[in-house]
Amino acid sequence: FPQAARALADRAGIEIKEADDREEAVRRRERQVHERLLAVTEAAAEFYVAQLEAQPPTGPGRKELAERGVNAETASRFRLGYAPASWDALAKHLAHKGHSAADAEALGLLMRRRDNSGHYDRFRHRLMFPISDLQGKVIAFSGRLLAALPTNDPRPTQEPKYVNSPESAIYKKGALLFGLHQARVEIRRNGWAILCEGNFDLVALHQAGFGNAVAPLGTAFTEVQAKLLRRFAQRVTLMFDADNAGRKAAQAAYPLLRACELEGRVARLPDGSDPDSYIRTAGVEALREQINGAKGLLEFLIDATAERVGPETEHRATAITELGPVIRAAENPAKIELYIQRIAQRFSTAEHSLSAEVVKRLLRQGVRNAAKPGPLVRSTTKVAPRPGRVKLPQLQSELLGALLD
Repeated sequence: FPQAARALADRAGIEIKEADDREEAVRRRERQVHERLLAVTEAAAEFYVAQLEAQPPTGPGRKELAERGVNAETASRFRLGYAPASWDALAKHLAHKGHSAADAEALGLLMRRRDNSGHYDRFRHRLMFPISDLQGKVIAFSGRLLAALPTNDPRPTQEPKYVNSPESAIYKKGALLFGLHQARVEIRRNGWAILCEGNFDLVALHQAGFGNAVAPLGTAFTEVQAKLLRRFAQRVTLMFDADNAGRKAAQAAYPLLRACELEGRVARLPDGSDPDSYIRTAGVEALREQINGAKGLLEFLIDATAERVGPETEHRATAITELGPVIRAAENPAKIELYIQRIAQRFSTAEHSLSAEVVKRLLRQGVRNAAKPGPLVRSTTKVAPRPGRVKLPQLQSELLGALLD
């Protein structure tokens, strides 16, 4: 709130006086540093955009966008750019604009040479995705690897697919979501968001009309990101890659969404697909059907876990045990009972049928293994009645408990 109030006051030309002059002096210095660093990232973003626009249609950056089906309007909306295959193109540009190399180094745009003779560009021959804060100010970058140039490529032979800006005074990667500035209005209007993984996935979703898509910034989904998303949405549809890593990401996201009271669903794509490739191969309407038919997050985890294990009893028991902490996070006893029935149904085989009691024991074991206190479901252990209390028959007691739940 104080930051928002100051921003509005600055816009309206109103001075907000602080009670403590020393604190205000510290804040003023912090704002000056913040604005100076933002000026550097803005200059870098403009440089990368200009480099992309200056390329012919066959240039490496524009060729990659064309092959991905990204049109000029979408590229302009997300301010996509190109980092030249040069050791110091950005360094020279920033120096010409009067920006400090030390500031650019602090932002991760430049790297210091080993002999301390100067700096060189961190991002070279990459398609650049600017990362913005909620106000749309560029605070960091993510660079996508492009096909190697025939000659004079300054990169090592082995490079990661993505290189991301390190954390800085203006950028905390676990506290922001890529594309939230562009998506925030649409998310608030619809009340729900799509959470995908990759930069191209997000750009493709927005271009296809799904303007409520956001993505984590090169990290796993965090609690801070979930809380940020809760400011705009009541429901989140996960659209992670259709592989084991995507299943694990969905499983890790569940307790975070649950803690923020966000309803979670999963739109499951065919194996080997991601939103970007699926849109290009199957089309927008096919993806819309997948989103409309998204399963509840716990239902998805139960089904996905059952599908990935073989018929061996030991493997199935281990898989059920792993679901223990996830099912327990549902908290609602009635829902837990329904999920237990679903697990018993999905993990039963033609040779062996699982009972609800067996599933409960395995889930409790999973909770104990995760060192999380508290019972998964109501205990069936008989306890002697306290003096002055009426002892009900077991069936009546269970019925009364269900009604209270």
